[in-house]
Amino acid sequence: MSAESSPRARLVELLWQLKQSYDREGGGGLRFIHFNTLLNDSEYRAEIIEQALTSDNPRIRDLGRQLKTANRQGVLLGRQPGQGAPARTPPAASAESPRGGPPWPWLATLAVVLLIAAGVLLYRPLRVMLAGEQVVSGSLDGDRHWGADRTWILDGIVYVESGQLTIEPGTRIEGRPGSALVVTRAARLHAAGRADAPVVFTSNQADGTRQAGDWGGVVLLGDAPVNQIDAQIEGVPEDDPRGAFGGDNAAGSCGVLEYARIEFAGFEVYANNELNGLTLGGCGSGTIVRHVQVHRALDDGIELFGGSADLRHILITGAGDDSLDWDWGWRGRVQFLIAQQYSSNGDNAFEADNNGNRHDARPRSEPVMYNVSLISPRSHAQHQRAMTLREGTGGHFHNMLISGFSGETLDIRDASTVANLNDGTLTFDAVLVHNIGARGLTWFEDESGKGDDDAGLDERRYFQGLPGLRFGEDPLLPRNAVDLARPDYTPASASPLKNGASTPPQGEFWDETALYLGAVRPGAARVWTDGWTDFPLN
Repeated sequence: MSAESSPRARLVELLWQLKQSYDREGGGGLRFIHFNTLLNDSEYRAEIIEQALTSDNPRIRDLGRQLKTANRQGVLLGRQPGQGAPARTPPAASAESPRGGPPWPWLATLAVVLLIAAGVLLYRPLRVMLAGEQVVSGSLDGDRHWGADRTWILDGIVYVESGQLTIEPGTRIEGRPGSALVVTRAARLHAAGRADAPVVFTSNQADGTRQAGDWGGVVLLGDAPVNQIDAQIEGVPEDDPRGAFGGDNAAGSCGVLEYARIEFAGFEVYANNELNGLTLGGCGSGTIVRHVQVHRALDDGIELFGGSADLRHILITGAGDDSLDWDWGWRGRVQFLIAQQYSSNGDNAFEADNNGNRHDARPRSEPVMYNVSLISPRSHAQHQRAMTLREGTGGHFHNMLISGFSGETLDIRDASTVANLNDGTLTFDAVLVHNIGARGLTWFEDESGKGDDDAGLDERRYFQGLPGLRFGEDPLLPRNAVDLARPDYTPASASPLKNGASTPPQGEFWDETALYLGAVRPGAARVWTDGWTDFPLN
């Protein structure tokens, strides 16, 4: 079928070639392409075409030029803007067209488009039908292997009690209501996906009906130090020894979780006892948690109970409570973390404690963080705070961006936490704060009188007097930085986030070249969230 007789089919073909070329060859400034969105969203399609025109890849530039002509005002299906129903081709005397094709080429074109769209939408059901499903329940002992040749269905709480559970790149694990995956202290998880084939933990409910709390999430337990006696993880019955964690092995490992997404997880087992998207209890510094997205968790996105596990390239989107929560002596390192709060739910981006019963318990919570972006749309429905630090937590926060929260920048609570400010256990350096509070300029709330919860600390005076904190500068984030379906966290190349950064420490874990504030380099053409993350609404 020629492009002349079927312009829509030609457009679909070119769009598919563009996506394939990008996936195969890369496109310089061009981002990862979602093909279904490309077909159905005219604005997104026009944006991708414009970016293709400036690509440093000649093949993609050529496709961009062809698409510029073929796009026809960005319409693939339905009516042209401002027009009625499309005109039908007048019938010829013969049952066939002069070119030997069907009498109405637009019908064939529409069929091609619908077939392609259906293939995109039905990819997962077809894959499941062809590859099959395997239901997993109860306890797992010894080494196990879950391959990408089928979908693995969690039924109830599945405990990995010994050995190693290895999950292949591209594997999909779905949780039924009431299910969770708990890797106990005597076992390990090795779920190492790839950027082009992430491991996906998600709801077993049908696409379009999924919601936060459909299943329980992923729990990793280890034998690293914690400051709680007889530590038992939330979400597991108190009398079940499989929920115990902690020990004296600071370098211990709970395994590997890399290039992985955890979606629609977290549920309340009973009052004040919840599972999160990802829970780490007593995981040591040998644990690898990198390139992980936790999306739409009912409770916290990630919660760490003690241990010294490090986090790197972490994205938390739409958490129902706190994006990142830590307790009981967590002393890990963090670099490149984005927490995006949604306007309809969520509390703090960070909620941090040491120990609620013994504020000075040892080891004390004291993570070290560089290159963090905490982003919120400044909700009119939710009181959202960037950081709540309390119950004696320490911490060291460098190269941070805090933008858009409806509540306040941060709240220091308890005299024990204030003491950490005074002795250097709690520090802040190179932090830019923008657009906070109901009017965008209320950096801190008045807590004098009965509202005093921090031994008389005047947070406004203290933090606005710190030389490493900057207030009110526009970080030049893109307007869709808080978009639910296609967020873009990349600041403009002229962003002030390029200035005033602290140099990350030396060492294998740290990227010492990240001399900017926030989790994404300003003006970057490709960023670490590209390709493996996703943002389904339900």
